[in-house]
Amino acid sequence: MKKRTTALLMCFALFFGLLGCSQAEEASSQGEDITSKCKIRVSHYSSLIEDMLDNKNMTMWFQKEANAFVEVTAPEDSPAGGIYLRWGLAPVDLVIEEAGEEKNEWIEVMKVPKGYYNQYIAFPAPLAHFRFRPQEKQIPFGLAKMQVLSPGEAPSSIQVWQPFEGKADLMVLVAHPDDEYLYMGGVIPYYCSERGKKVIVVYIAKMNAFRLVEALDGLWHCGVRNYPQMPNQKFKDEWSTSRKKVLNLWGQENLLQYVTEMIRKYQPDVIVTHDEKGEYGHGAHRACSWAVEECVEKAADPSVYPDSAKEYGVWQVKKCYIHLLQGELGQIDFDWRTPLDAFGGKNAFEISTEAFNLHRSQAASGKYVVRDSGKYDNSLFGLFYSAVGPDTGLNDMFENLE
Repeated sequence: MKKRTTALLMCFALFFGLLGCSQAEEASSQGEDITSKCKIRVSHYSSLIEDMLDNKNMTMWFQKEANAFVEVTAPEDSPAGGIYLRWGLAPVDLVIEEAGEEKNEWIEVMKVPKGYYNQYIAFPAPLAHFRFRPQEKQIPFGLAKMQVLSPGEAPSSIQVWQPFEGKADLMVLVAHPDDEYLYMGGVIPYYCSERGKKVIVVYIAKMNAFRLVEALDGLWHCGVRNYPQMPNQKFKDEWSTSRKKVLNLWGQENLLQYVTEMIRKYQPDVIVTHDEKGEYGHGAHRACSWAVEECVEKAADPSVYPDSAKEYGVWQVKKCYIHLLQGELGQIDFDWRTPLDAFGGKNAFEISTEAFNLHRSQAASGKYVVRDSGKYDNSLFGLFYSAVGPDTGLNDMFENLE
């Protein structure tokens, strides 16, 4: 009996020992932030290094002179497996180089094409001493944040964006980052994460890099993993209550051509956009709403803007919703307070509010608040266009499509 007990104990010890090893291996397979353990040197303006290591999107290390670089020496016992960059200026093509045996010798490891505003770069092999620099010698180069990670999979806090491929189920087209929560409410967390729809977010008005970094933070929080369509540099943001003034600034034809191209490129079944009156009257919101209404049918006509028709083909949108519209085809009144399984019981209102708060530059003033009631109720959407019949009160943007 004693021998049998001893054998059983040995089996249990072996089993739990193997389980412990497995769990340890799983834990060690995830990269860790080792930035604080690294020695960091830059080509110029070393006093700004801290601005690249803090958690502020509006501060950065930057250089506009030629031959910019950031050099990293990892601790001896922990080489680097990759870097995470949050850009303070527009992303640029990079070269990753490893230090050679000779003094000032740098050996190219990899070229990294121009990437996302929040960009994770995994190295092909661990690097103990490396640097990265723009492929062009003289180009504006600015980083709001850099993290050095040990080898392994990127942790969940690191945004590893995927390119948008194939067609979209839903397009959310807004003038500015943060409009997708203030006026579209819980549309993104509900349809993307709870319903599993493929969502493309299209931003129109030109923004500074820190606004675009904030946009990515918000979308990532909502469960979006496909990179959004960042603003077209043609469409300068300027405050006005006049749609006509904004269209004159942007070029009416430029905007129609661009929105038609976006519809053809992403092929959404459903589009949702701003109130016709621009919510509180913003001319850019009004221009976006007007352009979507104009382009819903243009995108299906091969004679309209033939260049994008040739590149992407034509596309027939199935449904188009406008914020606050009281249309004859029906109006949706969402309940954003219903708990969602995708977020562990949190509701779409909570998630969209949290996502908006990640737009720190906008949320800090307290001027704008996510609301699902009142004058700009973000739970109300009218069906402007339908190729599949009117809504019947199911409060589902995909009614008649599934």
